[in-house]
Amino acid sequence: MIIDGHVHIGTSVFFHMEADADFLVRLADELGFDKLFVTELNALFYDMREGNDALARQIARHPDRLIGYVSVPTPRLGQRAVDEVHRCYEKYGFRGMKIYSHPEASIAEPGTAALLEAAVEYDMPILAHTTPDECDYLMAQVPHARLLMAHMGGHPYAYGDWHRAVMVAKKHPNLLLDTASSQIDNGMLEHAVAELGPEKILFGTDMPLLDPHTQLAKVTGADISDEAKRLILGGNLARLLGLN
Repeated sequence: MIIDGHVHIGTSVFFHMEADADFLVRLADELGFDKLFVTELNALFYDMREGNDALARQIARHPDRLIGYVSVPTPRLGQRAVDEVHRCYEKYGFRGMKIYSHPEASIAEPGTAALLEAAVEYDMPILAHTTPDECDYLMAQVPHARLLMAHMGGHPYAYGDWHRAVMVAKKHPNLLLDTASSQIDNGMLEHAVAELGPEKILFGTDMPLLDPHTQLAKVTGADISDEAKRLILGGNLARLLGLN
């Protein structure tokens, strides 16, 4: 089973992106992906509730292929964000939470703990667009949260420092790394597997923002065992979500 744990749906002029459920499933069929774990762009950047409702409608078109993240643009929404996690789990059955961070609004602050605890209540993995240092702080606050560091440090806010991402993940048993990144440094995935084991690494493409063919090749072409590839490409996320 291949599960892409980092997928976006919606329309964005800034990202030059327009993708609906039908488009994503056609792309998944082309790539051989069984399931897609999806966030909605409107929920991340504009209107949290409207975007999450739109995601639920899209998932209803392909409920056997799409899994929903309840997306939260910032923990500074306070109780509204916590209530949204409860609402999307209870009404729609969303299985994860996505939270965004950027330099002007870091999520490394005390108010984020309540949001992480809400995800823990429903056994949700938390995909966070964040930095290694922010993850270090958050795991110290809520160590039982299953936090997935998007891009493994491979984005501008984290200065592309995937070595530090691996170092921090080594400190925290429940801090996982996501493979989606425009970086293709030699030895990046091999180093992470050697230091952490394949069980702490989850496959993601960031499609359609990034080319999923390239993201898949980063794993299939890595100098790691076939069993490690199986776990990264879907086995780990299937285990976290209780999928057969």
